[in-house]
Order: sequence, then structure tokens, then C-alpha cells
Amino acid sequence: MAWDASKPAGADKIKDSDDAIRANNDAIETVLGTNITAGPTTIQGAILGDGTKGRNLRASLLTIKNGTTGVSLKCEITNKWNGDAIGETDDIAKNATTGNFTLSADGTALTIEAAGLTGNALIVMSTISYNLSTVSIFVDSYVAANDLIFRLPLNATGAGQDMTTLVDTGQVNLLIFYITDA
Repeated sequence: MAWDASKPAGADKIKDSDDAIRANNDAIETVLGTNITAGPTTIQGAILGDGTKGRNLRASLLTIKNGTTGVSLKCEITNKWNGDAIGETDDIAKNATTGNFTLSADGTALTIEAAGLTGNALIVMSTISYNLSTVSIFVDSYVAANDLIFRLPLNATGAGQDMTTLVDTGQVNLLIFYITDA
């Protein structure tokens, strides 16, 4: 096979040894025995390993700070890549929902409500990207009823940490990667 540079842009430029021009799809279909013309539309938007059309990989940054009043949090989601954004929400109290955020009664679980996300959340992975608290923690994240839920347990024991106390000494940022169905 050789490259035929004399052909105009967009034309098939592959030719075999006897100079007969072969259409790219015809040549591949002959070898594979498969109609590939529908291929790109059948896998567009699919994530490798899933194969379901329409799934979206998203990345956002979750910032968790000390709330302005009482024992509360101030949280914000910023888009990093194809992700969602939720403006800064202040005074997220324990056992309450404020905007698109809910904090558990003991302060150990922060939920990003499904209403604040594009599509239904299917899976989430996260990492701590910034920890100004004086506590050695890790992040535990999961999806429940299309909500994203985050816990920040102690590294040493795995005991849950009250986030309102944790961020008294400094904010914590989580880089979150999640897949939604739309």
C-alpha cells in the first residue's frame, strides 16, 4: 500500500500496489467482515468497560470550609472537566439540607444531592487535593440514590470525623471523579 498525495483533501488516499483506489470502509470491512459505518454512532459517548451510550465522566472540586454561623459548613463545587458547579453554599448545619448539600446529624457525612448534579450519579471516586486541617484523614466516597456522599475518617483508626470540627482549623478540598447516566 502507498499514500496517494495527489488526491484532494477528504478523498481516500490509500491505494494498493496496482494503483486501484480502495474506499477505506470497504477495505476494512473486507478484512473484518463487519459494517463499520454505524460504529461511531453506536459507541459515541460510551465509557470503555461499560459500553452504555450516554454515560458521562465528570470531574469537579468540592471545597469544604468552616461555615459563617454556628456549627456549620460552607461548601462549593467547581467544574474541573465536564463536571458540575454549585455556587458557594453557607451555613450547612448538621441534620439539615441547605441548597444541594446535606450534612448528617453527627457531621460525619456530607451529601451532594442528586438535584445539584447533571444526570444520575452511578459511581464516584475522590481524593483529597488540599488539607489545611491539622488532622490526618482520608476520603471515603460513594453513591446512594444518585447522591454523592463523602466521609473524612481518621487515617489511623478509620473513625468518622465531624466535618464541622475538622474544618475549624482549615479547609479541605476533594477532587471528585464521577460517572452519570446523562
